[in-house]
Amino acid sequence: MLPKQYRLRRSAEIKRVRELGQGWRHPLAILLVVKNEQTISRFAFTASRGVGKAVARNRARRLLREAVRLHLSEIETGWDCVWIARAKTADATFSEVETAVLHLLSRARLLRTDTLPGAASEPEETGRGM
Repeated sequence: MLPKQYRLRRSAEIKRVRELGQGWRHPLAILLVVKNEQTISRFAFTASRGVGKAVARNRARRLLREAVRLHLSEIETGWDCVWIARAKTADATFSEVETAVLHLLSRARLLRTDTLPGAASEPEETGRGM
């Protein structure tokens, strides 16, 4: 479960992101983001009735929430994000949803480059000048 401090809870906060936020689309989800004045990023997850009945909507939200939770340490701070599940999300596997989440975060430039796999935190030594 996503810790409380990372959740957008009030409908007014979600409405602000939906009205003012910039968006990116993927076949499995939509990401809307707007800058906040805090030291953390906060998230909300929604699914309309177009996704399916309650069980399908809940599954779609759970998949998105878990994919974001696993990558919290890689996400830039200071953003409010609303994730909107699309019709195909409920039928997707977790790895497909996780790939979609990472793709959208990357397109929104919300992934920290220092935490990406293969990104060196320090320059590698070349062996010269020793």
